[in-house]
Amino acid sequence: MKKFNWKAGLYFGPTMAVFFVIQNLLLNDNINANSIIKSLVIGLVLGIVSGFLFGLIIGYFSSSKFVDRTTRIETRPDENILFQTPANHFKGMEGVGGRLYLTNKRLVFISHKLNVQNHELSIDLGNIISIDRYKNAGLLNNGLIVTSRNNNVDKFAVEQAEEWVRKLK
Repeated sequence: MKKFNWKAGLYFGPTMAVFFVIQNLLLNDNINANSIIKSLVIGLVLGIVSGFLFGLIIGYFSSSKFVDRTTRIETRPDENILFQTPANHFKGMEGVGGRLYLTNKRLVFISHKLNVQNHELSIDLGNIISIDRYKNAGLLNNGLIVTSRNNNVDKFAVEQAEEWVRKLK
């Protein structure tokens, strides 16, 4: 097994468990104590299974050669990559998946090719005026907000958010 993304599975599993419980209850014509217990058990089992499978799939995908190949950056002659992690860059409602890079000159995001809004974002480090954290979707403590001199605000969901803040400040 290449990689298991337990965080993705941990968030996805309970969400799917709730979905399966509600689905079973809505599709059941005769709701009683037995059917509620059965729905809870089915929801719990299917939630755990779907969470595990989702974590496995996300782990394989994020460490795949496809993602690595499609999110590589071209560095400038006097530029070195200092830090990088998988990330999502929020453009409207879409969390565009890709990789975020910190070089000695700039912050660069490159999306992988399976997104609707493929793009590259490059911010010179001298143009960054603030770095802040936020809770993504109000729950996940993996948000990073980068504000640039031109008042552009870019939001990311990143792995190792504290490390990003430390390195960018």
